[in-house]
Amino acid sequence: MLIKNRCRFLLITAFCFITSWGFPSGNESHLPKFGRDTVLVWEVALQDATRDFVARIAGFSPVLLMEWEDMQSQGTVFMPNRDILEAKGYTNKKLFKPGMDTRSENETTLWLSRKIFRDLKEKKKVKCDIDHVPGRMTYEGDGEITVEVNGSPIVLPVIKVRDDRGSEKWFLDLEENPLMVKHALRNYIQTLDSITTNRENTLRWLKGRKLQRLLQD
Repeated sequence: MLIKNRCRFLLITAFCFITSWGFPSGNESHLPKFGRDTVLVWEVALQDATRDFVARIAGFSPVLLMEWEDMQSQGTVFMPNRDILEAKGYTNKKLFKPGMDTRSENETTLWLSRKIFRDLKEKKKVKCDIDHVPGRMTYEGDGEITVEVNGSPIVLPVIKVRDDRGSEKWFLDLEENPLMVKHALRNYIQTLDSITTNRENTLRWLKGRKLQRLLQD
């Protein structure tokens, strides 16, 4: 009997060790760190048409600099560290001006500021400027989304947020990287399709002196 009980204890211990080692807990997602040359691709569906929206990261921390393009245009967006940390606004389209280098002003795009992310998690409702108009975001719960990361599907944790205009957005449930992975408003749906972090030289026009100048602004 003693031997059987000991064997049972060893089996239970081994099972707990294997399951705890094999499956991440909490918000661990095994998402690689973002940095220069990270490429993000969203699929944008509007009525019966679909297109890709692509962002290539030139700098991720402490400032965020990216180039973007869709089927019709391209440009760059710069967000200083103070906006990444403390911005009280979120904008959907204002910073994406064709052929232009734009800079955020107490706002972010594609990512929540760390402040808004924390306030949503803690307070559930947050007053913030949305496209430069006073508004409110409401935390509606947690979820998951499957995204292709470096060629393999990975399940990522998200928070679901709705604003007072009826727009629903999902952001990664990662304070250090609260990336927008889904945006739905009526018949417009933008969904993150893939993340690539293991390729080099992905940037197309943010290079040389222009890259250095924008990073130093």
